[in-house]
Amino acid sequence: MTDKELKKLSRLELLELLLEASKENKKLKEEIQKLKAENKTAQNIENLSAATVQIESALKYANSLTDTLKENARADSSVGDAVNTNAQNMKESRGIKSDSVSDRDLYWRTMGFYAKHREALDVLPDDLRNSIEHRINEILKRIKKN
Repeated sequence: MTDKELKKLSRLELLELLLEASKENKKLKEEIQKLKAENKTAQNIENLSAATVQIESALKYANSLTDTLKENARADSSVGDAVNTNAQNMKESRGIKSDSVSDRDLYWRTMGFYAKHREALDVLPDDLRNSIEHRINEILKRIKKN
């Protein structure tokens, strides 16, 4: 509508045009609000999806870590059993009774304990821990050769 046509309109017609424009404005604002809400919902779904993927990844990692720890525990148990068996065999070959506690028996029992519970070595000083780990590895090599 041109300026000339607007000037020719009566006040009532102008008010009607204003009312009509106001209704359309209100309808458009409501549509904008609705679209904003839908957009926010879509973003929330997207964020939730990303969080779900991260959680699934963390759970897979935790499961693999648990499996690894179980395998290590089984391996450490078998290593400790082998060290204890070797210690028992050495005692028997030397004629040491199982109820007498000698320094050698105490040594083998200590090594067997640390072979089974490697995490217990963490509380020892570094040099002692390294020596014990080195000695356990030597014992295991000797056992594997026999």
